[in-house]
Amino acid sequence: MKILSTPLLLATALILATSVTSTYTTAMPHADETHQAAAQGMTTKVFSIDKMTCKMCHITVRKAMENVDGVVKATVDYDTKTATVLFDPKKASIEAIALASTNSGYPATIKPTTVKKAQ
Repeated sequence: MKILSTPLLLATALILATSVTSTYTTAMPHADETHQAAAQGMTTKVFSIDKMTCKMCHITVRKAMENVDGVVKATVDYDTKTATVLFDPKKASIEAIALASTNSGYPATIKPTTVKKAQ
């Protein structure tokens, strides 16, 4: 068994650290964009999504919603059958976002907000 030299070990560690960092930042491509959008008067709404029957359906819904002009980000959760959408209310309407999902085969309706009563 051959022992690696210190410079080679340092170079290997640097390459590994760089690949981990780039993987993390690409896993969250919208993080900075979402933060900036929230600071610019954007609105977030939650939609109920019907007819999602497989774990791949969320991709179609997300792409349809994100194709609406003014939508910054759509996050679709298969387990809860919901989509959380960040959008510019000056460019996109709730109706247009819901219609985009509905037209792709997955009817969407705005999820009513619940207000908790103080006890």
